[in-house]
Order: sequence, then C-alpha cells, then structure tokens
Amino acid sequence: MKEHTKIMILKERTKSVTYRVLESLNYRMRLTAEEKTNYENQVKGFAGEIQFDSYMAQAKISGLVLNDLILSHRDTSFQIDSLLITNDSVYLYEVKNYAGSYFYKEESLFTESGYQILNPLRQIDRSVTYLQNVMLRIGYTLPIHPVIIFINPDFILYSFLPNKLFLFSNQLPKHFNALSNQKKLIKNEHLELANKLKKLHNENYRPDNLPTYHFDQLKKGIICPICFSTSHIDTRQNYVCSICGHKEIITSVIERSIIEFKDLFPDKPIMTNLIYQWCGEVYSKERIRMILKKNYQNHLSGQKTYYSDKQLS
Repeated sequence: MKEHTKIMILKERTKSVTYRVLESLNYRMRLTAEEKTNYENQVKGFAGEIQFDSYMAQAKISGLVLNDLILSHRDTSFQIDSLLITNDSVYLYEVKNYAGSYFYKEESLFTESGYQILNPLRQIDRSVTYLQNVMLRIGYTLPIHPVIIFINPDFILYSFLPNKLFLFSNQLPKHFNALSNQKKLIKNEHLELANKLKKLHNENYRPDNLPTYHFDQLKKGIICPICFSTSHIDTRQNYVCSICGHKEIITSVIERSIIEFKDLFPDKPIMTNLIYQWCGEVYSKERIRMILKKNYQNHLSGQKTYYSDKQLS
C-alpha cells in the first residue's frame, strides 16, 4: 500500500474531438447557426471544466483523478467529465457551465425563456449505471457517488427542491474539505482500477453529429493557436503571427497542423502533398516529408508514400 497526501492526475484534461473539430472548422469554413452554437457550447463547457479543475487542485485531497474519460458499455459510449477515486469510493463529476436563470419543474430544467434543457440527473444516472457495469466487468465494486456541479457563479436555479447530487460553485470548497478529512490511504488496487479505466478510454471516439465537410471546401493555411488568424510571417526557423505576434518554431507549427489534419480527416492517408496543401503551400515538401518521416510510420502504396501513427512496441 502507498499513502498519498495529494491528488494524482492520471489523465489530464484535453479538448474533446468535437471541440477540436468545430474549432478548426469555425476558422476554415462557414458554420451553420446550429453548428456555431454547438461550438460556443463546447468553449463554455471546457472553460467550466478548467474552472472545476482549479477548485480540485487547491483541495488537499488524497485521490486519483481521470479527466475526460470516454468509456463503452455494450457498444454504447459515455463520457465522464471527472472521476475521483479516493480510499473507499469513486466520485463521478458532471460539470455544467450554465449561466443565467433556470427553472426546475416536472423533473426538467428550463431556461428563463422557456427552452428545455436535458435533465442532468438523467444524464448522470446513465453514466453511473454504465460505469458500475464497466467496473464490475474488470473486477471492482467500489461505491460510486455522482455529483452535478453548476460551476458558474452567475447560475441561478428556481423552483427547485434541494438535491444532494447538485452542487453550486460556492459549495465546492466545503465539498472538497469534507473529502480531505477522510483517510488518506490509497491502496494499490485503487491505482490498478484507475490505470485500467485509463486504458479503456476510447481515444478514437467520434460522435455522429459532427458537421459534414470536405478537404477542398476548407480554407488552407496555418492557424494561430492564440488568435486563430492565418496571417503570418516567417524567419528561417520561426513562425510569427502577423496579428497577435505569437512566435513558434516552424517545425512545431507543421507538427500541429498535421495533428489538426488528422482530427478533421481521420480516414484520409497522411501524404506529403496533402499536408503541403493543408499548410497553405508555404513550407517546402521536403521539410514536411522530413517531419513526417521523423514522427510517423511510412508505408509504400504503388508509387505513393503515406504515413500513419507509429505502433507502440
């Protein structure tokens, strides 16, 4: 057994594939109003999760944390914002970054203007059921405590009977303080559980509701990671954004653009000429080929060479 006196983050938080795809498309094509709203919701949701992470980081809790888990049960995928494994329990956190006034009636959430929001209680109940089954499948029976976090301090909920599953941002310090008073012993079996769940995470999951798009219709060029401009000037080794001044090594810029291409086109073969076009034809094919050879596994198909992720040995 090992005694931990602080949180161990075994899986860091990253932007979801939906966020990454919509972020790219937002600056490379015209999104529909619905797609634009979805993108804005992704931005708000991720900001809320980062805010939740800051609360947890300040807490003196002993536990193991897995963020942004995508697991599967009977061919059904489900997503968990944050999972905290303590000495004797698993805490499943669903983070909502709603702002403004909401009403709770007929077991549903409604905005002030009357729009109905998916009931987070049903959503988290589904996640708990699936997680219990996944844990049973790999041999663990720790109790699961679901918690719905309304992280935005500007969120107001009316017509609502108190529910122990709901926590507001001003209640988080008390919640984490209560957890910090528990025993600090984290057993090896907890670490084994966390690592098994991490291994089950579906890195390649893509939702069915992503926009339809094609390579030819998207704006080409390097997108600045800070201001999302495609305007830049280059020195021999460095890329410099013309708008915000962000500076980056050109090799890093090309590597980042390859990853963006892979996010958008997971089924397209990675080829030197395609990446050359994707980067706006501003960097030589030879330079791009060298980066691909270094970072990816090359394959020969007829007269053409394409690249794929290196297989871990």
